[in-house]
Amino acid sequence: MSLKYRILCILALIAASIWALFPRTVVERVKRNGEFVYDTVRRVPLKRGLDLQGGMHLALEVDESKGPVPDKSKAIDNALKVVRNRIDEFGVSEPLVQKAGNDRIIVELPGIDDPRRAQDVVQKSAFLEFQITDKTQALEKSLPRLDALLKDRKLVTAAATPGAKKDTTSSSAGLQSLFTADTTKKADSTKTDSAAAVGTVGGPGAFSKLVQQGGLPGEYYVLPTDVGTVTQYLALPEVAAALPPGKVLRWSSDTVSIGGRVYRGLYVLDAKPIITGEFLTNAKPNTSPTEGNLVEFTMSNEGARRFRAETGRHVKDFMAIVLDQKVMGQPPVIQSAIGARGQITMGGKDLQAAQDLALVLRAGSLPVPLKVVEVRQIGASLGQDSIHKGVTAIGLVVIIMLGYYRFSGALAVAALVLYILYTLAALAGFQAVLTLPGLAGFVLSIGIAVDANVLIFERIREELAHGKTVRTAIDEGFRHAMSAIVDSNVSTALTAAVLYQYGTGPVRGFAVTLLAGIAASMITSIFVVRTFYMLWLNRSRDAQQSLSI
Repeated sequence: MSLKYRILCILALIAASIWALFPRTVVERVKRNGEFVYDTVRRVPLKRGLDLQGGMHLALEVDESKGPVPDKSKAIDNALKVVRNRIDEFGVSEPLVQKAGNDRIIVELPGIDDPRRAQDVVQKSAFLEFQITDKTQALEKSLPRLDALLKDRKLVTAAATPGAKKDTTSSSAGLQSLFTADTTKKADSTKTDSAAAVGTVGGPGAFSKLVQQGGLPGEYYVLPTDVGTVTQYLALPEVAAALPPGKVLRWSSDTVSIGGRVYRGLYVLDAKPIITGEFLTNAKPNTSPTEGNLVEFTMSNEGARRFRAETGRHVKDFMAIVLDQKVMGQPPVIQSAIGARGQITMGGKDLQAAQDLALVLRAGSLPVPLKVVEVRQIGASLGQDSIHKGVTAIGLVVIIMLGYYRFSGALAVAALVLYILYTLAALAGFQAVLTLPGLAGFVLSIGIAVDANVLIFERIREELAHGKTVRTAIDEGFRHAMSAIVDSNVSTALTAAVLYQYGTGPVRGFAVTLLAGIAASMITSIFVVRTFYMLWLNRSRDAQQSLSI
C-alpha cells in the first residue's frame, strides 16, 4: 500500500475513534436535591464496571419464613434465571448475577444510585393472579365462630396492637348511607373508588368489631390501627381452620379514604384463580388522564383463550387483580369476556413504580421468595488505585522505550498513543464495559503491543549490524518479525476467545478488553509504526542516513 493510502487509513481510524468516544447526550435517572429524576446529561459512551465507578453488592437467599423449601439449591438455580432477566431489564451496565454456594445469589450493580429501588426489583415475587371476589357472604357466616374462638383462647388483649389507642366510637357510624358501590367499572381497570359503602358486619366480637362491610361483594375495610391485630388473628391456626373453605383473604395494596377516615381494604376471594400471570407475554407502563399511571399487559394465545372463557363465565362478578397476595386497587366488575389485553392501575403511585412493575412482570415471577441478607455500597477507590498504577506502568514503558530505542522508541510511543485511542474506541463502539479485570487486560495488551515493536526493533538492529542500509534493514526487520508477532497474538487471542465463551462477569470483561487490545496492537505495532518509518525515510533520499535505534 502506498504511503498516501496508509496515512488516509490512519486518519480515518483516528476520526472514527474520536467519534466513538465523543460525549453524547443521554437521558438518565439522576439525583437532584435528594430526589431521583430523569434528566439529560452528557456522557462519554465508555461504560465502567462496579470496581471502577462504584455501585451496590447484594446477597440474596431463600426466604423460608413462609414455609420450608425442600431443595434450596434447585430453587436458587430457578430464581437465578428470573433475577438475571430482571437485572437485564433494569438497564445496568455489566451487572454480575451468579450463584454462590448452594443457597445464595450474588448481585453486583455498577453505578446504581437508588439502592432501595434495586432491592425492590430483585426481591419482588411478581406472582400475578386473577381471582373472583366472594359473593356468598362466606366471611359473615364464619364471624360467630371466629369471635368464639378468639374469646375462648382469650387472645384479644394479647393480639391487640401495642400502644394503639382504642377508638370507642363506631368506625362505621353514619357511613353506610353516605356511599354507594360503583359497579360501572370496566373489567381491565383497578382504580380505587372511595365511594364504597361501609358498615359493620358483626357484633361486639373480637374479630367482627374490627371489620367493616364494603360496597362490593367480598369487600371489607379495616382501620390502619387494627390491621396488625387482624393479621395476627388470621395467622392463628384455629382461625385459619375456621375460615370459609375454598376462600382466601387478601389485603389491598392501598388505603382508601371514606368520610374523612382512612381504611385498608380486605377482600374475600375464591381460592382458585381464574388465571395467573404465567401466560403474560409483555407488560409496559403507561399513563391515563383518568386513571393515572398503569401497567398494560398482553397474554399469550393460550392465556387469552383461557381468560376469555373464564371471564365469560363470571360476567357481572367482580375480579381482583392480585400481585404477590396483595389486591391491586378495587376489583372491577366484569362487563363482558376479556381477551388478551388488560391493565393494572397503580393507585396513585408514580411512573417509576409502574415501570418497575412492568419490568418484573416481563421477567417473570420468582419460584421462591428471596430475602436480602447482605447489602453493601461499593466505592470506586479500588478502581482509582488500579488506574493510577496502570498509568504508572504505561509511563515506565514509555521511559524504557525512549531510553533504550531512542528515535525508534519515540515512534513506538506515538503508535502506543494511537493504540490506546483505538482500543478505548473499540470498547465504546461494541458497548463493552471496562472493569478492573478488563483494565488488567488493557495493560497486558499494551505489553503485547510493545513486545511486537521490540521484536521488530531487535531484528532491524541485526540487519543494520550486517551492513544493510537503513531502508533495507527496516523492511527486513518487519518482514522477519512478522511470523513471531502473528503467532503470539493469535495464541493469545484464542485464549481470550475461550475465556469469553465460557467465562462470566469479570472474566468476560478481561477477555473482551484483551481481544480489543490485541486487534489494536496489531494495527499500531505493524501498520502504524511502519508508516511512521516510511514518512521518516521519505524526508530524504540519502542512502547513507543513520537510524537511532
